Amino acid sequence: MRLEKVKIIANPSSGREQAIHKISQLIDYMSRDSWDIQLLFTQSAGDASRFACQEDGEDIIVCIGGDGTLNEVVNGIYHKERPVDLAILPSGTVNDFGSFLNIPRDVSSFYRLLQRRQVKKVDLGLANDRVFVNVAAGGFLSEIAYTVPDEQKARLGRMAYYIEGAKEFVGGLVHKDRTFELQAKNKNFDKTVQAKVFIIANSTSVGGFKNIAPTAEVQDGLLDVLILEDVDFNETIEILTGFSSGRHIHHDRITYLQTDEITLTSKQDIIVDLDGEKYQPLPMTFRVIHQGLNVLV
Repeated sequence: MRLEKVKIIANPSSGREQAIHKISQLIDYMSRDSWDIQLLFTQSAGDASRFACQEDGEDIIVCIGGDGTLNEVVNGIYHKERPVDLAILPSGTVNDFGSFLNIPRDVSSFYRLLQRRQVKKVDLGLANDRVFVNVAAGGFLSEIAYTVPDEQKARLGRMAYYIEGAKEFVGGLVHKDRTFELQAKNKNFDKTVQAKVFIIANSTSVGGFKNIAPTAEVQDGLLDVLILEDVDFNETIEILTGFSSGRHIHHDRITYLQTDEITLTSKQDIIVDLDGEKYQPLPMTFRVIHQGLNVLV
């Protein structure tokens, strides 16, 4: 009888180095049953994508790491057009996509997920020629992932992002140079605004906040686009108080739409962030890849 083959791609330094502990636990569980296991550790940028590209006869790829590691793995799978199923064991600081899909973070529950082998076909986003799993963003809030110090991440975890997010939001309001001209255009929509930030989301969860894109759904064949325009202090309070319920998307200073494709352009040098990692500057066209990935849930 052929054993089910699993390739584990792991970032050993993710999530305050929780990954090592989780890998050890997972191998312990898998050793009690019959699995053919290949374990690969990332050491530098690009490793996870390269490991996922390589055809080793695996039935399942297990990604253990944060959002950046997951992005690399999915790009490897997508660009090689591999039909392999993906299982996500979150061990990073935020893990928006795994949280949205209610994927367990504890190893015993995750192992039961592996055994069930229940697959959900989910959408992906495509930014020019690179895939993103959960979010593409630009503007001052997207800088949070780069400004949170490693020691603060290790000590505070997700709270570090909330603290830095609050600081960035206030700073973005005070400094007018954090505003940029943004044109958003597709076949049904054409608008130019003075923007603070844009978010193109595949799920409702962005940066650990659950309702940034409240109507997003990973199987609807659409991306949810949010553009925050230049705001004053009172408008900021109104928007923040609407976050928990999702009412913020109806504010006059927020443009919100769902689309399968949109092109964003700016005269300024605005770098696009994909799943927490710097990519390229605008202009950029974003498209949805409907049911482009098989994920175990």
